[in-house]
Amino acid sequence: MAHTSVGLTKNGALPMLVKKIQEVQGMWRFSKLVAILFIAVLYASPVSAEAIISGPPCVIDGNTIQIGGKIKDHKCWGGIDVRLHGSIAPKLTETCTGADGNVWGCGQKAKDILARMIGRRSISCYHIDGEFKDTLPIVTCISGRRDLALEMVMQGMAKAMHDQSKRYALEENDAKQAKRGLWK
Repeated sequence: MAHTSVGLTKNGALPMLVKKIQEVQGMWRFSKLVAILFIAVLYASPVSAEAIISGPPCVIDGNTIQIGGKIKDHKCWGGIDVRLHGSIAPKLTETCTGADGNVWGCGQKAKDILARMIGRRSISCYHIDGEFKDTLPIVTCISGRRDLALEMVMQGMAKAMHDQSKRYALEENDAKQAKRGLWK
């Protein structure tokens, strides 16, 4: 037995074994740290949705989307209607008068721009605060990596809802100054 331990020491096998054990212990500590950080980030997440609604969209107007339905006779059928949080777009039939005095269909234009933004992609909408307006859930919708209400405000095709929150106020001001969309 003494011969075996001397042999391990002579060949350097024992120090290598001790070094490997220390490396494994270090990796184990690191793995535990990563797992703890992952769990902390997961539970500290600022968004906890009461409901997530996702699927193929059908744009009803510049502020309302139907999710999970089908298009039949150029209308949305059978899905869940939702309204974008933090912004208000013109009603579909609404017209606007530009600075040049020309009247234009700003409601239809808002719908077209929202539809173009989404394209053929499925979207995910988060019903966060349990709010409803006219029986429709007020949601934050994401298409790709884009917040749809934010994009509509930035393009000047929707106004920020100042009575709901300060959300998108800076973007609305930027659109006004750049004379985009409704601010032409």
